[in-house]
Amino acid sequence: MKKTAYILLAALGFASCNYLEIEPVGKVIPHKVSEYRALLTTGYYNYSSFSVTTYIGLLSDEIGSLDQSQFSDSNEGVALSYNLTWQYGSQMRELPYQDCYRSIFYATAVIDEVMGADADTSGESKEQILGEAYAMRAYLHFALVNLYGQPYNSATAATDRGVPISNNIDIEQKYRPANVAAVYRQILDDIEQAENYLTVENYLNLEVTERAKLNYRFTRDALQALKARVMLYMRNWQEAYDAATALLPKYKLVDFNTKVETNALPWKATSEEAILAWERPFNGAKNDLIYAGLLSDEILGLFDPDTDKRRSHIGAAYAYDENWTPTQIGYRPNNRSSSDRVSLRIAEMYLIAAEAGSYLTGELDNAKGYLLALQKMRFTPEGYTAKETAVETMTAEQFRTEVANDRARELLIEGHRWFDLRRTTQPSIVHISDGQTYTLYQSDSRYTLPFPQSAINNNPELNN
Repeated sequence: MKKTAYILLAALGFASCNYLEIEPVGKVIPHKVSEYRALLTTGYYNYSSFSVTTYIGLLSDEIGSLDQSQFSDSNEGVALSYNLTWQYGSQMRELPYQDCYRSIFYATAVIDEVMGADADTSGESKEQILGEAYAMRAYLHFALVNLYGQPYNSATAATDRGVPISNNIDIEQKYRPANVAAVYRQILDDIEQAENYLTVENYLNLEVTERAKLNYRFTRDALQALKARVMLYMRNWQEAYDAATALLPKYKLVDFNTKVETNALPWKATSEEAILAWERPFNGAKNDLIYAGLLSDEILGLFDPDTDKRRSHIGAAYAYDENWTPTQIGYRPNNRSSSDRVSLRIAEMYLIAAEAGSYLTGELDNAKGYLLALQKMRFTPEGYTAKETAVETMTAEQFRTEVANDRARELLIEGHRWFDLRRTTQPSIVHISDGQTYTLYQSDSRYTLPFPQSAINNNPELNN
């Protein structure tokens, strides 16, 4: 049946998949293990090529305004200004929808067929490829439900609108949004399946450059880190805590008090902090957020310029007149490039352990220890001593605020902040565009993105 589906899809040029707004390319029916690896690699590449984290930063309180002079394409600047001001509609820059589902399609194709593939000289493990496919599908459904579905709430998840679940290749299937609970069940089912098949624990035994060539692929460690993140969002504190803390002894934190080479920075694929270096947070194009987005005063205010060594990776942003005379207009991250790859890294696991542990009876002191272990690597000795004194006297609620602030500092412009705000307090945010003030209000319905108009056009079932 599955081969028949492949033949049919190939014959139709995959046009039948438009109900999901998927347009996979290529018409080769894979037979060999190496061909299934290539198919899955296409899924990895397809999603990583869109800098979702870049555009998510526009929605959160990380970016306060846009430097329109940085846009070579004025239409792109206008579109992104609609993202910045939460004016969702046809004029905004659409975030990935078809990209996610296209990669899910590739993953499902691998899941359906790879175990029956013909052996070849690649030496690849069918089980490893199958495990990666399940992990990829879980990761992408998780991304989709947090972009376009309601935030997870155990009391209402069974009725809250989620996103379509795509777990089989069926040209007759109607792809309507499932509820949030069902989407999370699919995510957890795929994580469980991936646990059964992944054979590679991690790539830590490889030389740095070789590791960087492979750590875009899911391993058992990467799956464990994904599970920790999913459980955090579900407020399943014990499982989030257990998954995160199990990884901490395996990976080193970069000490920002020493001279850190650029390729060792935590958001680089070559960093020893990398667990999964898949997504590209900064694509390096002239109209990218790294050039046009100016950090908000609120986010800048979280960094102590004298004691937080991460502050040195934020630089001044300048505008230039016709004589190339510079005028400082704000601040933006530096030491970022199109070669950056970061999806899961060990610092996030310290932060998950800290947050989740703060909710567990008898674990608050240990939770504080995990946050302080990270902060010791990021603050000057004097700054760390002050942090240690402050953290040790914090109540659980005060400590959670400190963890949230350190997530903002540590994971700057890596796509976390918008989701952190959605899953917690959903505060009011103010942005400036063309001299006008725009406000996202407390618990605003716009904390959940509507489905892209292009997706609705191709799949009216999304409105059902």
